[in-house]
Amino acid sequence: MQPLVSIRDLHTHFFLDEGTVRAVDGVDLEIGRATTLGLVGESGCGKSVTALSILRLIEPPGRIVSGEVVLHRNGQEIELTALKPHGAAIRRVRGKDIAMVFQEPMTSLSPVHTVGSQIMEAVRLHTPVKRAAAKAHTIAMMERVGIPNAARRFRQYPHEMSGGLRQRATIAMALSCRPSLLIADEPATALDVTIQAQILHLMREMQAELGMSILLITHDLGVVAEMAQEVAVMYLGRIVEEALCRRIFRQPLHPYTRALLESIPGATRKRRLKVIAGSVPDPFQVIAGCPFHPRCEECEPGLCDRGAPPPVREARPGHKVACLVRQRELSDE
Repeated sequence: MQPLVSIRDLHTHFFLDEGTVRAVDGVDLEIGRATTLGLVGESGCGKSVTALSILRLIEPPGRIVSGEVVLHRNGQEIELTALKPHGAAIRRVRGKDIAMVFQEPMTSLSPVHTVGSQIMEAVRLHTPVKRAAAKAHTIAMMERVGIPNAARRFRQYPHEMSGGLRQRATIAMALSCRPSLLIADEPATALDVTIQAQILHLMREMQAELGMSILLITHDLGVVAEMAQEVAVMYLGRIVEEALCRRIFRQPLHPYTRALLESIPGATRKRRLKVIAGSVPDPFQVIAGCPFHPRCEECEPGLCDRGAPPPVREARPGHKVACLVRQRELSDE
């Protein structure tokens, strides 16, 4: 089946006085229809910048240097990277075809406008309805995402709501026009465990109801195991492994993915948690060879630390990895 969104060799860099930060450095991804793709990795690996690049929301000094993002809609291919960031064409895509739930709802909602008016603005922008119908639809959507007393909450400002209700309001705004793709950037990280479970359950319900795709950005592998069908692991702006969720958890191939999984606390685990050696390199540093090799326990000098970063290749059917050691081992089998 044709994917909903194709990301091809995407490079997004930030040009600062101190140097160039290659936040996204050659990402290739496909987001399927009516599925959830989990994009995981440490903070600063480029997950959020990838999402912002899809919607052309990168602000100076950053810009998309090369690559393309293609939206497949009704048999047409719309190259989003060819659209002007502030043009009418990309504004028609934002909210209608692709919507985003940002990591912190307090910064993504305007503090000087009521929550209801902000949700209703998205409805009126993308659907030809009058104000009364848009308000009724907004209140219905607020009720649908579990906001109690929606008619009263419609008139409230963000600071008058709890964190959980604000996040529900941002989800209501994102889903108000029934998008084909929902980008959820750490949608429940700042919430307590109970509210987090409710938000994730809500997203699954709305996905089943609307048949939409979800790009779930998180560093929490437990959330990925619960929500995603496919997983892409990211490190220093590059995809290092991609496969079905169950395959990633049962048979991880890349040393970085293995290290992430071994650092997860378990209820029955008796030994100390494993720590990934070293730290994330300076963002201005250009590393020869595999970007993970300075921290990798399986690094082979002369193979992993030279040349260009290894490409992502299919090591097993449906399982891609960017590791020269693993690719060599599997080719010898």
